Amino acid sequence: MHDYLLAIAGSDIDYFYQTQAFLGPGDACIATPLQTRVGGCVLNVSAVASASGLKTAVLDYLKENDESTDLLINTLKEKNIDVSHVKYGAEVVNGSCLIMQCGNEKCIYVIDPQRPFFTVDEKTQKLLDEAQYIYSLARILKTSFSDLKPLKKARGKGAKLIFDGGCQYQEEYEKDMIMNLADGLFLNETAYERLCQVTGCQAKEELLKRGCEFVCITSGARGASCYTQKGELFQPAMKVEVVDSTGAGDSFAGCFLSCLHQGMDHGKALYYASVAGAYCCSRQGGMAGSVDLKTLENFARENDYENNNCSDR
Repeated sequence: MHDYLLAIAGSDIDYFYQTQAFLGPGDACIATPLQTRVGGCVLNVSAVASASGLKTAVLDYLKENDESTDLLINTLKEKNIDVSHVKYGAEVVNGSCLIMQCGNEKCIYVIDPQRPFFTVDEKTQKLLDEAQYIYSLARILKTSFSDLKPLKKARGKGAKLIFDGGCQYQEEYEKDMIMNLADGLFLNETAYERLCQVTGCQAKEELLKRGCEFVCITSGARGASCYTQKGELFQPAMKVEVVDSTGAGDSFAGCFLSCLHQGMDHGKALYYASVAGAYCCSRQGGMAGSVDLKTLENFARENDYENNNCSDR
């Protein structure tokens, strides 16, 4: 089939707080609760991809008979995401994110979920094999599968493994998994610099040599670059009033993959993805970018951001 995105998720709830300052060792300050939302980068990507035209399913392990699980599942259903492959367990601990906002900046503390490995039976392997894109983070894949054989088998069947590269690269497996398995990679410039440090090379060039289709590096208000076998494309950022930057990179990734699915080239996908990131920044919440392409086109027109900005470098 190869016509859907399979998100392998460590689903979580985002808890937003307004804080007086970002703390150093031994400091303390008041944090005021702001809101609670379904989040996590993989789920944000799923919601945006689904809204912009790519059929999406989630593979996850959640705590049974739990309010946070109900909130997660109901929200995903509202976003037209297939949750029929989600598994449940009594001993599972759902993930969460503590998002501390100070002015226009934020720090995010990710509380990893605790769950057993997936049992990869024939049905689950078929789900992996027939995906067009499998999207996740290295640390989530590490805690989801006892080994990488199911993912390698799926790639052999034509599924493309796409990584969110936003990690600290403190564990060797994070770098190794991305460098050896990535068919596509999304990350911001800070995470890219860390990846280059741990690999000892220009990671994008090495990844492309190994057959990676694209590496997208976002640079906030400066724009975004996409590196492919044909060279580099650059898209300036849309100027918008930033309400909340949470999920902007996820909106970029979800829209980019949806555009590729619809047959667009990397340049056009980069343009729409940049609009999606800006749209998300202009609203509250990590899933704010989950709108259709027509809405993005109207938003771009309203902000005098037409599809003529992408350029080769």
